[in-house]
Amino acid sequence: MTYFYDTCALLNKQSGILNSFFYISNISLKELENIKTSNTKDESTKYTARKIIKMLDDHEDMYKVVDYDKKWDIELSNYSVLPESNDSKIILCALHANSKIEDLVFCTDDICCKRLAINLGLQVHYIKDKLDDYKGYREIELDEDEMAEFYQHKPDQAKKLKIINNEYLIVKDSNGKVVDKLKAKDGVFEEVGFPCFESQQYGKVKPKDVYQEIAMDSLKYNKITMLAGPAGSGKSYLAMAYMMTALEKGAIDHIIIVCNPIATRGAAKLGFYPGDKDCKLLDSQIGNFLSSKFGDSFRVESLIENGKIILIPLSDLRGYDTSGMNACIYMTESQNTDIDLMKLVLQRTGDDCKVIIEGDYSTQVDSAYYAGVNNGMKRASEVFRGHNCYGQVNLQSIWRSEIAEIAEQM
Repeated sequence: MTYFYDTCALLNKQSGILNSFFYISNISLKELENIKTSNTKDESTKYTARKIIKMLDDHEDMYKVVDYDKKWDIELSNYSVLPESNDSKIILCALHANSKIEDLVFCTDDICCKRLAINLGLQVHYIKDKLDDYKGYREIELDEDEMAEFYQHKPDQAKKLKIINNEYLIVKDSNGKVVDKLKAKDGVFEEVGFPCFESQQYGKVKPKDVYQEIAMDSLKYNKITMLAGPAGSGKSYLAMAYMMTALEKGAIDHIIIVCNPIATRGAAKLGFYPGDKDCKLLDSQIGNFLSSKFGDSFRVESLIENGKIILIPLSDLRGYDTSGMNACIYMTESQNTDIDLMKLVLQRTGDDCKVIIEGDYSTQVDSAYYAGVNNGMKRASEVFRGHNCYGQVNLQSIWRSEIAEIAEQM
């Protein structure tokens, strides 16, 4: 099977197109060139176009360009279903490629292109961005008969429900009450026990709902955990509670906090901060975050001085290697990363380290460069889900305060 990508599919798939040899039209190359300098496109789309152009330049052996021939204008006019447009010319390029290539599949995420291509007899793969559908767990409601049937054939249910490895299943009765939490491992379900973190810093931390339960299970047992969800849902609190428990018990020797200290979207920048790297970071939003989690800045500074907490801005991460550090790498506000930055962090991770990726890529992205298909959290979820090392939980409930819960509706 050989794929032919239109411009929309290139923007959507990005590096995913490099999985096998493919075809594109020279019309798409012209459109990408126009997009990257357009005054009407948002910065995220322009940035993505620039990345794809560079990627195509770096991997010339991975694809072939089909040039639109002006002689095909007559052919275009003969197709009553094709309007005169760039999309139609790209489809016509695919038709000509299809006449020479067996099993060519036209890829698009544009529903109009999809219908036109199907009407002309092309095999079509319609790309939908289902990334946000994955929450790291599923929820099912069963009546008494269904519940009995489920547990009678429990060993086969993970495959039947198509639950992927390390994905959780929340089982509810017909009244919506949670009756069980399960985790898929190698095609079968494992029970999820009631978790609890306990440290001098935070005391005994218990989950407030079922989503926090499975999040704490993932933090405890998986090498990589992604915690997503709205502000106030407990992402950073659970992460810090786990790490301080592990630090105090000697399970880890360091907490490495990786951050991208950019200004909050729409807020004014304060300009230059005096001092060394740690002072500058502690004077930014990461300092405010840590002070709020530890009670005051003195506690934070003490942990940094003793080497228990290591602060690293993403700008300083290249060349850093955590092998042998027995650390937990904590990526806070990870929605403010693109694919390259997220890849950089994960490639620095040693075998003796764990990773916690925390953020809210739905509503809290602070730069257009990190939005949409270019978001590092979203791409990490797509690549790592299903692997034995990875767990993800999108937290649902806001526990910070009644005001915070109401504010989510703004």
